[in-house]
Amino acid sequence: MIHLISPENGAEFSVLTDVQKQLIKQSLAGTFTRFGNYGEENDDDASAPAVCVFRWRADETDFPTSLEISEAEDFSVPSHVDISGTFQSATDGDLFATGRNFMTGKKYFWRVAQNGEYSQVRSFATLPDPIRPLSVDRVPNFRDLGGRINAEGRRMKQGLLYRGRFLEWEEDDRYGLTENGKITFAEKLGIRTEIDLREEKEGKMTVSPAGQSVRYVQVSHDSSWGGTLNDRGMGQLDQIFAVLFDPASYPVYFHCFAGADRTGFISMIIDGIVGMSDENIILEYNFTALFDHRNWKECEGASAYFAFLRETFGDHSLSELIMLHLTNYGIDRDKLIRLKEFLLED
Repeated sequence: MIHLISPENGAEFSVLTDVQKQLIKQSLAGTFTRFGNYGEENDDDASAPAVCVFRWRADETDFPTSLEISEAEDFSVPSHVDISGTFQSATDGDLFATGRNFMTGKKYFWRVAQNGEYSQVRSFATLPDPIRPLSVDRVPNFRDLGGRINAEGRRMKQGLLYRGRFLEWEEDDRYGLTENGKITFAEKLGIRTEIDLREEKEGKMTVSPAGQSVRYVQVSHDSSWGGTLNDRGMGQLDQIFAVLFDPASYPVYFHCFAGADRTGFISMIIDGIVGMSDENIILEYNFTALFDHRNWKECEGASAYFAFLRETFGDHSLSELIMLHLTNYGIDRDKLIRLKEFLLED
């Protein structure tokens, strides 16, 4: 017989680490400055999500056990969660495994299998955290734009838009998509399209490092913020929207080099389209500080960009200013509204 230990039935779990919660608290309070350059100086990736530890005990020791997690009580819906192998505690002999990359605000079911038999089923739920960080092997600063609540109280769908840093291995760089990372990226997350915003890679790549199943699109986004306030910059946005307006493109992953400035700008544009509050737009930008030095208050590009928009269009929320910017420079408003509805839950 298999005896489940934890998490207990009906338990709640946050996908955020304590450090991430601290950043979020400070950002929403308007007191955030910076935490330090985690991604370059530490081995641990501070932008990765918290893991949930599952523990159980088996009376029969001759057969291995395995953890199963599902979004349905009958286990008919796969969870796409990353599950580690099974280990045994050296202190009490309990068996355990870890799970990560859960969606926020969602109920899950778990059980343990052994030799064709199953334990009882338990459920647990993830909290509706304001950010959904993800762990993709050796690709830090990776997260889902979904799961967040906009200014109208509507939740953005999870599993459609992801952001992060580049995927290929660079010489002398300890980051790059591993074979395990490819499984998470292309199979478990099911990403169909990679948008590469790096001008420095123009003409040098034609295939996604994630494999042939992922469409590779290069948009040489040489500048952000005020750089879009011209024909060249808007032409770059047109190329990006050609992908985003097509439902067949999703799920989409977009990135530049570190996944900070150019990626942060496109993320902010998307946040404006779906109507995120000023606080949530700023929080999404600040979260990159867990991988690199990023601070909205010190971002001169953002300050100049929104100062120009306010001078041009008047005093509005960040989302309203972004929509005014896009439509004034020729992006079809009806298509933007359809994109908003596509990205938001009913």
